[in-house]
Amino acid sequence: MGLGDIAPGLIVRHTNRRLGKLDPCEACERLISGRISFSEFVDQVGEEYKELLDFMMDNDLHPGRPEEVLFCIDCHAGLYDRTLLRSQLEYLYSHDRRERIG
Repeated sequence: MGLGDIAPGLIVRHTNRRLGKLDPCEACERLISGRISFSEFVDQVGEEYKELLDFMMDNDLHPGRPEEVLFCIDCHAGLYDRTLLRSQLEYLYSHDRRERIG
């Protein structure tokens, strides 16, 4: 599934699936492509993306659309939060082997 295959509006927040342990790159790729939920992602990688995931859930954003997430960060986040959220988004995409954000 590529970025073009992501269903608009599809945000997976929670499921009851049991996943084996994924490496951070695979977990990032699966979150970005919508194949795992936010809660499954946190189970895999820990709390290091908590603020970004909370922001995306609060604003109904999909991690597979980084430009939209960046736009909302710039419009709705305070200065400190903006810096933190941008760095977490950049870090998330640095682990995705398929796509980089600008």
